[in-house]
Amino acid sequence: MNLEALFIGCITGFLSAFFGIGGSSIDTPVLRTFLNLSPLIALGTPLPLTVLTATIASIAYKREHLVNFRVAVYSIIGGVPGMVLGSYLTTYLSGKFLMLLTAVVLFLVGIDFIIKTFKEQTHTMTKPFSQPPVYYIVSLAIAIGILSGVLANGGGIFFVPAYIILFRMKIKEAIATSLLTVIVMALPGSIIHHHLGHIDWTITTSMGIGVIPMAYLGARLDIRTKSRTVMALYGIVMVIFSVYFFLQQIST
Repeated sequence: MNLEALFIGCITGFLSAFFGIGGSSIDTPVLRTFLNLSPLIALGTPLPLTVLTATIASIAYKREHLVNFRVAVYSIIGGVPGMVLGSYLTTYLSGKFLMLLTAVVLFLVGIDFIIKTFKEQTHTMTKPFSQPPVYYIVSLAIAIGILSGVLANGGGIFFVPAYIILFRMKIKEAIATSLLTVIVMALPGSIIHHHLGHIDWTITTSMGIGVIPMAYLGARLDIRTKSRTVMALYGIVMVIFSVYFFLQQIST
């Protein structure tokens, strides 16, 4: 057992469930930075854990009736084929480019959430959530699926802000719905990246041992935390870590 990977699994499992982003979007830069895995291995190794993290967290969220099953189902319908296509595209892109792209995406998402938190402090959200048409959900999910496949994550890092910004979901509903979507989305990506040899199963197993208890704890704590606090923490964590990771990749 790799103790460093076990510790990483505990930390990222908790954060992933708390923020509803599946896991690999956080795990990839952490594995690259602290375990010095090659870029493609750092991308693929945590992807199977996304399924585990999202499943455990979803159990907690489902009990609170926070999942929008309509949006989740159509997101899966569009996202899975996009994920397959994006996963195969990784063979045509450089590992360093994918690492830098991951950092940029995390930074933009973090900034968006910080801005959104500030706006909520000055005035309420403009409109309540309305059910979007099917073609809108599916089209968005295809795009997110492709990007998620390229970056080897389950899609939560993109679905959460998309649900909030475009569908006007509340953050906890967006997190819960995203996690259910991610469970299915991450499966084909995991199979493809295993086939491409991008998964270190020793590291994955060690991380999984830490993920199991901490993912459930993270989800339960999120349910008890004010939505504004969750959004602020989400944004701050993403911005700080993305800047650090980007600078670290530039210097190597």
